[in-house]
Amino acid sequence: MNKYIKFPIMLIAGASLLASCLRTPEFRTTDKGPDMTVNSCTEATYMGAGIKFSVTVNDDEFALSTLKAKLFYDEAEVGETVVRTKENGTYEGTLTAPLYKDIPDGIASVVFAAQNVGMGLTYDTVYVSLKRPDFPTLTLSDQDGGTWQMHRKEGWRYEVTADFPARMKGIVTTPAVNADGDVITFGWNGSELEAGNENAIPFSANISGEYTVSVDLMSLSASPFNHVISEEIDLGEASPEAVFALRQGTGLSFPMIEAVSDWDLDPDFFSVDDNKNVIFNAVDGHYKFRADFGASFIKVLPCDAAGNELSMGSNCDGAVWAIGQNFGKPVIGPSWNTTDGAYAFAQVSPKVFQFSLNVGGQIKEGVALKIFQQMGWGGEFAKKNFASFDGAGVFVMTESGDINIAEGAKLADKKAYRFTLDLSGGADAAVLKVREVEAAGGAVLDISVNGVKADRLSKSIYKIKAMQIEKGASISFSGIDNPDGWYADPDHFSRSASGLSFNAVSGYYSMELNLDGEYLTVRRVKADGSPATFKDEGAVTIMGWGVAHPVMTSQLAWDSGALITMAEVEDGVYQFTGTAVEETDGQTMGGRFRYDYLSVKFFGQAGWGDEMGTVTLTDSAAKLLKAPGNIELAEGAELEKGAVYVMTVTADNSGFSGGKFDCTVDFVKK
Repeated sequence: MNKYIKFPIMLIAGASLLASCLRTPEFRTTDKGPDMTVNSCTEATYMGAGIKFSVTVNDDEFALSTLKAKLFYDEAEVGETVVRTKENGTYEGTLTAPLYKDIPDGIASVVFAAQNVGMGLTYDTVYVSLKRPDFPTLTLSDQDGGTWQMHRKEGWRYEVTADFPARMKGIVTTPAVNADGDVITFGWNGSELEAGNENAIPFSANISGEYTVSVDLMSLSASPFNHVISEEIDLGEASPEAVFALRQGTGLSFPMIEAVSDWDLDPDFFSVDDNKNVIFNAVDGHYKFRADFGASFIKVLPCDAAGNELSMGSNCDGAVWAIGQNFGKPVIGPSWNTTDGAYAFAQVSPKVFQFSLNVGGQIKEGVALKIFQQMGWGGEFAKKNFASFDGAGVFVMTESGDINIAEGAKLADKKAYRFTLDLSGGADAAVLKVREVEAAGGAVLDISVNGVKADRLSKSIYKIKAMQIEKGASISFSGIDNPDGWYADPDHFSRSASGLSFNAVSGYYSMELNLDGEYLTVRRVKADGSPATFKDEGAVTIMGWGVAHPVMTSQLAWDSGALITMAEVEDGVYQFTGTAVEETDGQTMGGRFRYDYLSVKFFGQAGWGDEMGTVTLTDSAAKLLKAPGNIELAEGAELEKGAVYVMTVTADNSGFSGGKFDCTVDFVKK
């Protein structure tokens, strides 16, 4: 704020001018205002505090009318106080200096205007030095009388870390700003802090506990609002399993898992809020997380600090488990299996356990589910252990405790069933209720390719493990929107006006459908769905850097890569086609070659083992490639960005021996 010029004196028109409009004047006017003396005015204070003044006003000719005090920041009027002055004397009042966002210290003007009934005005201006509130500490007070000292961290930001309730409504006050003991109170106006506002600031966290409350008196911001207390979960592809001590309601961050909120997270153990925060739902304790990066799923196992899976304790705490057939997470698991087929209920409150299954992908006809006290045989719940069982009209329980679908009942399509086990009454008075609920992560879709049903791997990925496809066969889809707009690699497929047809040799193939990315991934497999090999089926797997599917940000890499089999377009002839793009290109579908770098190798199985032996480059390929070990770009060679290239490999497995197969590589711009 800059120093002001004095408020301009307004001249009032004389009685002669009024007489021209009014024949008989009803009142007298004057251009002389009252005598006015500013006795005192606060010379320096804080924005948000009061500016106190005392002014004496006298007029011997006209009766007094008003005394106005106006506050200006630069040329903007930001406050006014009007005092009625019916008789001569001294009048006092207060102006509040507003505290605005991001305004620095400066000089403000207070303009006084005394007026009599004859419209005469007298003006005077004084200047006030204003500072933003700047104290070592502030006081945070809640509505229950609790107080905390907030300490300045930097600038105008103040913090206090303590145990707070999840919803903590508070007021912030400064120390005394003058000798009278006045303080500045900060409340909430709905969008920011406001000095003088007594509406409580609605601080909030996801759960009660230790967290930091802060205010910033420069930006007039405060936090937290709907804050999630976060625990870092260090799971990655290199370390997919670990034990964590967790509190119920804690937010979980996964720095090594991109977009974990889009994973097919178990709705019993996790929830995702509107801001994509992942919240832990189960009671406080130790839990083993086992991340499946292929299925985008985290299996949760209640355990002790050493990672040993829990059993149900004598107080009906600990853990209970579901074992059986035709159910599982993230997909239907192995029947009556006590390791991969044992699933923990989530203890969502003391002695209350929950287990939810989506119809189709996680539970189907023929289900038999039994509740056990441990991750293994023995200690199972039989019907005699239940005080009551409510199967929602769909499920029944046998004497041995098996839960099956009732005769004549059917599972609700595209829904889920939640099993809630309440052991508050003890292990021999269990209460089990089943309820139909909305499917977590979306309903299981009925997707098929050429009539073969695809299984749900995650909420965005469906896969057919193995299907027999003839070369030249038409490919049709059901259950997905706009299949004509999907990316299908031009090696396995060809498009025409009549639709999509299969371009590779006849055989068994897996078909993976990515609903989010809208693309297909095809791999050569055996009849049982296991990976095909060069030795048995003539399959060639491509790995390396600078090659990708379906976009360059998904490079195939080595060993733990995507393990893509090349399309065998004719017997012994394999093809891989893509557009040349930059390494950071994640948008160009079919951007499968990096324009400035290649390091590629061919393998005889899904992973290390049999691999290419002697590589012969055609004349066309030799202009762009070299093969000193891996297949790489030739010295000084770059691919033309945006151009489509075709890599063709010819390998006859009749000459395969010693774990090596020789091949000829052609590489041309299409």
